[in-house]
Amino acid sequence: MENNQAEKNTIAASFAQEILSAHVDIPAIPANSQKILDVVRQPIDKIDIPSFAKLVESDPGLFTKILRVANSPFYSEPEKIFSVRAAIIRIGLTETVNSVCLHVFQEMLPKFPDIQGFTYNDFWARSWACAVANRRLGHPSLEMDILPGDLYLTGMLHGLGKLLLAIYLPGEFNRCVQTAVTQKVPLFEVEQKVFGTTSALVASNVLSTWELPPHICEGVGFHQTPELAPSKSMPIAALTQFAVALAENLQIGSSGDGRTTELSDTFYGLDPISKLSNPQVQDELINEIREYVNQKSESVVRLPAPARPSSDVDMRVSSKHTASDKPRNKGILGWIRSLFR
Repeated sequence: MENNQAEKNTIAASFAQEILSAHVDIPAIPANSQKILDVVRQPIDKIDIPSFAKLVESDPGLFTKILRVANSPFYSEPEKIFSVRAAIIRIGLTETVNSVCLHVFQEMLPKFPDIQGFTYNDFWARSWACAVANRRLGHPSLEMDILPGDLYLTGMLHGLGKLLLAIYLPGEFNRCVQTAVTQKVPLFEVEQKVFGTTSALVASNVLSTWELPPHICEGVGFHQTPELAPSKSMPIAALTQFAVALAENLQIGSSGDGRTTELSDTFYGLDPISKLSNPQVQDELINEIREYVNQKSESVVRLPAPARPSSDVDMRVSSKHTASDKPRNKGILGWIRSLFR
């Protein structure tokens, strides 16, 4: 008999405690990184650029990463730059913030051994694609009233539990992945049978120790079953489910799942009141995010070039752009190569 939700939560909390108590390198968020994540959560137009630049410059590794991206030859800019402010002007504030967030988590979290159907590079490619898609779902035009930065963080961290189980219980998790792929079923359903809980709920418990807002932790924990989420966290869990489905359908990276979720089968896809249930809106989102993500992910996951030609344009979340967040027409592949080095 399937465990009820309370039992799943209890088992997940136990797994999280074991992982945190074991020799698994899951550190607390450093103070500087916590400040950076606080910036990531802010609306782009509310970010204090000088303060943000100082935070980045105080972290040598992060500072080097951002300069490498901005000075990539793919931007075709003759002048070499040496400051975060100049990098922001060159690559845009949104892209800088996104790059910083990804770097923070890649540096914090340990690597795991690749298994068939679930590799380290594909894991981060999928996490990044979900984060990008989730941020897009926070645009005011969709009337979801959730901060795009919170959605970006939730999308980035939605698969954290898989990383944790791949490190802590590699044999059991490997068997779960192979079963899901062979039987063509969602991985979380196999996890429930094997572990009595899901990797997402395990991640939610670990994230709570990082003192992230509860709705982000619960958005991660219930993104596979948003209908079971606490009422205040249901919208962010449901949007993350939709973002995951977008990334799955675009085939960016992989997550070990054996079945692709159709947008029409997601929580908001089934809600006739939601704009996300409109097939036309779904098609527009797929095309927009495909154009953005395919350009940037080609060198990350070694996908073949898109079948149709597309121009190097930034994701169009608004018809207006500020000088600090302007779209770039150059250097997209160079940017992503630098991002995932």
